[in-house]
Amino acid sequence: AVRASSEPAAAAPAATAASALPLASPPESFEFLLRQAVGASLEAACDGSKLQDVEFPPLPTSVLEDASSSAYDVSDANVRLAARFAQALGKRAAVLVPDKAELERALRVLGGKQRPYANVSVHSLTAGSSVLSSTDVVRVEKQGTGDNTVEGFFGRIFNIQRFGQQEVTVVEDAEVYIVITASCQELPDVERLWLKEGPKGKTLILFNLKLDTQRGDLGLPAFPRKALQHRFLSYVKPVYFLRSRSYSLSLRRPPFLLPFSGALFRVYPGPFQCLLDTGKGRYRLVQTDARRPALGEFKEALRQALKVDQEEKGKADDVLTRGYKTKTWFEEDAEKLDESNAWIS
Repeated sequence: AVRASSEPAAAAPAATAASALPLASPPESFEFLLRQAVGASLEAACDGSKLQDVEFPPLPTSVLEDASSSAYDVSDANVRLAARFAQALGKRAAVLVPDKAELERALRVLGGKQRPYANVSVHSLTAGSSVLSSTDVVRVEKQGTGDNTVEGFFGRIFNIQRFGQQEVTVVEDAEVYIVITASCQELPDVERLWLKEGPKGKTLILFNLKLDTQRGDLGLPAFPRKALQHRFLSYVKPVYFLRSRSYSLSLRRPPFLLPFSGALFRVYPGPFQCLLDTGKGRYRLVQTDARRPALGEFKEALRQALKVDQEEKGKADDVLTRGYKTKTWFEEDAEKLDESNAWIS
């Protein structure tokens, strides 16, 4: 659980204009989190931001850090959360998983229901039929899901059709699309869906896709090119964002290594909040910004807020522990190729 700190927010640096808005409190439960995310998405859509990012840990930290937890646990949790999120939006929503194999698994998680709620339907983004026949549903219930062989795994990774060459699913009566469990190779398919449905005024929500990780993979062998960030992902506005990170600070005297952690939190239209973990599930606000801080800037904000002697924090050789580069290639955008700054605003 995440709880707001009892310490006064006045200790935080002066905020920018957008930061003058009332600050949202970090969620204490998944129910509260979903209400915040739904409100942020609806308000952003009303303001014209139809291409959205919703990002938060789909499971408690204790579960995510448990060695027995698997990628399937995370995927199944995202399916359930996305369905509940879609229902709460109050609009006709289509939840999209990457392909038919993923659709079979999602259906099994949802009890075999293609339409888990009156306003929510579940489909595959690509790969043939976006719905399952009654025969498919029976097979899912009896046999489980997907091709789990080594050949099937690598076939899905290196299939060149994953790079935006397959026909994408269009759900005619949907007002909102919610894409879940899509990998970096499947982002070009998501882009093609946006190019088809965005001009119709429909909202596209990328739900817990870990876009920062996906951006970092762009340009690598067997992955889409970096241009995808510039022409598409730069337009994706983070309307709800909760990301936790853990770090350590090297000291010259005991305890020599000081662990610290925090969270970057945003509920549209409010600012980005840098929150320092003060223990026992409580957080202290250390900085707000209308622009999303780079990962290195976020770490430095937390570091500066630590109760450590200024002499310790000001050592000239700290650059050796902090690193020379504090921004990723997509955060730096050295050549100014991004077509939009929505992804950091």
